[in-house]
Amino acid sequence: MIRQIVSEARNRSKYDIGETIEDVANRTGRKPSEILKLNANENFFVPLVFLKNLLKEVMDEADFRIYPGEETTDLRESLGKYLRVPREQVMIGNGSDQLIDLISRAILRPGDDALSFTPTFSMYKRCVVVQGATYDAIPLREDFSLNAEKLLASAKPKTKLLFLCSPNNPTANQFDLGTIRHVAENFEGLVVVDEAYADFSGETAVPLLEELGNILIIRTFSKAFGVAGLRLGYAVANRDLSSAINEGFQLPYNVSTIALRVALRILEGIEVINTAIEELKAERTRLIRKLNEIDGIHAFDSVTNFVLFRAGRSSDDLHKALLERGVMVKNLGRVLDFTNCLRVTVAPSPLSERFLQALREVMG
Repeated sequence: MIRQIVSEARNRSKYDIGETIEDVANRTGRKPSEILKLNANENFFVPLVFLKNLLKEVMDEADFRIYPGEETTDLRESLGKYLRVPREQVMIGNGSDQLIDLISRAILRPGDDALSFTPTFSMYKRCVVVQGATYDAIPLREDFSLNAEKLLASAKPKTKLLFLCSPNNPTANQFDLGTIRHVAENFEGLVVVDEAYADFSGETAVPLLEELGNILIIRTFSKAFGVAGLRLGYAVANRDLSSAINEGFQLPYNVSTIALRVALRILEGIEVINTAIEELKAERTRLIRKLNEIDGIHAFDSVTNFVLFRAGRSSDDLHKALLERGVMVKNLGRVLDFTNCLRVTVAPSPLSERFLQALREVMG
């Protein structure tokens, strides 16, 4: 049995987080503090002092000898108010990745099928395959729009689950609600809408929950709220589905007291988050403009906290040259028919300028 597990693990694709800050620092002879990390869509606009103060308050107040209790209910209540849904429709997870895995376990059985599009977040396929199910992906159109009819036509009799990342990673665009509604209305299984980046676009599929019973929406605290290191995600669906997942599939005490309490404090100070989002949007516009001013670079539009761009030279070489300058971005290579693509996190102006200057030197 152990050999079988080892064999299956080796045959599965590994989720590649890339080099760490320490890896790049050691390889380039720099201090970790000198490395500019713009490869993971993290949010550097939320003031670190704001988050640290919240954490200090939680550390002073909480008794960590006790399992989380009312914190989970309180956070579901607070998130319900934030999304304008009853708390009974809210699920809490240890990061959105854990919720993707949880939903896959709840819905899929060996021999079932799941469906999505490409390119998109790789975690969907990983979680589906672990369940012994088949994962199919339909290419987006060249303008990154969703071919809804082709997607629906690809559904099989045993296709139980359909993932829609909107706004999408890595293309940074969002699908309109009409398209999402059309897909859900014509799909017999569960449609999971991953809205990790929705706070940056200002649009959400949450209103569709009142119309359709087969939609589940996943959100995260890692992006707009700026606490990727706390590993906290949440989801909303109709009451029956939410109750079934919370009671029948979710593990007890799945999120730490620290994460739950910090999340509650963040929502109480939501004006800080809203200000950070507006600052990010302004910098996103400037970054796209500056990227497009560099010869050999084309930046695509974005409604997220990252920008996809393509270069007129090898993205492998460009990525390596930026790393040598202490700048970390995501090397994507081919995205549909676009070659030499990379992805960069939108960061405050001083950090963006450092990235832009390194890119100008490399593109020379």
